[in-house]
Amino acid sequence: MLAQSQDYFLQQAIKKSKNKTSADFEGPGFVFVQLDGVSAPVFEWQLNAGNLPNMKQLIDEGEYTFTGWNTQLPSTTPASQAGILHGSHKGIPAFRWYERKTDELVIANQTKGAALIEKRVSNGRGLLVDGGISIGNLFSGDAPTNIMVMSKLDGDRQALRAMGEYTDYFSSIYGFMRAFVLSIGEMIKEIYQAQRQRIKNSQPRVARKGSYILLRAATNVLLRDLQTTIVVDQMIKGVNSIYVDYLDYDEIAHHAGIARPESMAALVGLDSIVGILTKAAKSSARPYHVVFVSDHGQSQGPTFKQINNGNTLETIVGGLLGTTAITASTAPVEQESIARSLLAQSGSGKGLTSSASRKLDNSYQQKTETTAKIASYEAEIVVTGSGNLGNVWIKDFKSRPSLGQIESKYPGFVEKLLQTPGMGLVIILDEKKVPICIDAQGQINLSTEAVKGKNPLRIYKNIRVKELFNLATDPNAPDIILISAKHPGSNEVHAFEELVGNHGGIGGWQTEALL
Repeated sequence: MLAQSQDYFLQQAIKKSKNKTSADFEGPGFVFVQLDGVSAPVFEWQLNAGNLPNMKQLIDEGEYTFTGWNTQLPSTTPASQAGILHGSHKGIPAFRWYERKTDELVIANQTKGAALIEKRVSNGRGLLVDGGISIGNLFSGDAPTNIMVMSKLDGDRQALRAMGEYTDYFSSIYGFMRAFVLSIGEMIKEIYQAQRQRIKNSQPRVARKGSYILLRAATNVLLRDLQTTIVVDQMIKGVNSIYVDYLDYDEIAHHAGIARPESMAALVGLDSIVGILTKAAKSSARPYHVVFVSDHGQSQGPTFKQINNGNTLETIVGGLLGTTAITASTAPVEQESIARSLLAQSGSGKGLTSSASRKLDNSYQQKTETTAKIASYEAEIVVTGSGNLGNVWIKDFKSRPSLGQIESKYPGFVEKLLQTPGMGLVIILDEKKVPICIDAQGQINLSTEAVKGKNPLRIYKNIRVKELFNLATDPNAPDIILISAKHPGSNEVHAFEELVGNHGGIGGWQTEALL
C-alpha cells in the first residue's frame, strides 16, 4: 500500500510538471536530501528494526553505504548547513547570539539574520553555484535559483517568481484533497498523542498545544509534499544539483522526544520520501546521485526550567548577578522558519489568498525581527539558549572579559552557577585570554588540554577538545558559554528552551549525524 502511494504521488508530480528535460547536460546530477535532526544511532536502530524499507533496500542492493559523522559545534542547523553549503561556519556560535558592535541579537532563522550570515560565509563558490537550486533551506549555497530559502525571502524577486510556479499545487484536486485530508489527520494525531503522553505521564515531556498543532501539519504534510513536488519537477528539468531540507522528524522530536512513537512515524514518513526520490532519479532522463545527510542529531531530557522549579536560565543568571535588567532569547524559535517559508510561498501568486498571505507575512516579519533589537539603555545582561547550549553576555564589559574580571565584579558567580541543578560546564577565558572549561570538580585548558583536578569532559564520548576550543574562540563567542549537565547513565541533557528533544551543545546523540 505504501509503495503504491509513493508511485501514485510520483506519477502525479511528473504529470503536473511543466518542465521538460534539457538535453544539454554533462554527467549525472546530484540531489542532497537533508534529514533534519536525525541522529545516526536512531537511524541505525530503525534501519535494523526493518522500519525503513526504502533505505534498507538501497543498502542491501549495494548502491548505498551508511555511516555516522560528528558535527562541529554548535550542533545546530545554521552552523552545519553553512558548513555544507558554503564551506564555513565561522561566526556562528549558536542558533542566536548577541553582537556588541551593533547591540543586536542575530537569529539565524529570521530573514535578516540568515541574510547576514550568508553574506559573511559565502565566497561565491558554494555547493550549488553551478546551476543548482536550494529548496527550504536557511542558506542558498550560492544557487542561482532559491525556493523558500530564508536568506533570500526578502528582496529576491527571482526567488518569489520561482515559488510562484508551484502555487497551483494545492489548488489542484489531487493536491488540495491530499493536503486537506492528511493535514486534518496529522492534527488529530497530534492532539491524541499529546493527550496520551499526559495520561501515561510520559517523562520527559513539554506542553504540546496551540500553534504547534498547525506547525506539525505544516512540516509533515504541506511542506513535505510541496518540497518533494519541487524536487521531482527540477529532476525532470535536469538541473545540476538540488539541496532540500526535510524538517519532519526534527520538529516532532523537539516536542515529543527523540524516540517516541510519533517521532518514529515521522522517520518512516521520510523513508517514503527516500523511495519517491530514488525512483524519480532512476526514471528521469538525466541520471542523479541522491545523497542523504543529517545536519545534527538530537538528545533529550527534562528541561532546565523543569528541574529548577520553573526558574529559567535568565532568571537564575539575573538572580546571581543581582539584576533584572536582562534581555533573554530562550523561547523555541526553530519552527518560525516553517511559517515564514509557507507564507512567503503562498504570497507569491495572485488573488485573495496570496494577498492575505503577503499581509500576514509582512506582519509576521515585523513582529519577529523587532525582537532582534536590544534596548541598550535597559539591558545589562543578554542570555540566549540554543538547546542545551547557553550563552551569557555582560554588557558592563566593553570586550569579552576573563574569569578574573567577572569574579572581581561578581564574586562567586561561576561557582554558584555550577551549583545550580542541571548545570554541567562553564567555558570562559582565563587571565591569559585562553578558554578553559570548568565543572564542579576540575577544569581543562582548551588550548593545551592541561587538566586541573578531574577532567570536566570525562563523561562525554566522541567530543574533541578542538571543537570546544573553536566554539570558545569564535569571533562572536559570548562572555560565558554554558552547557547543561549530562546524566552519565541515560545521556539525558537539559535544554535551556522548553523542548524535550534538543541540540546545540554536547551530550547524548546531538552531535552524531548520518550520511
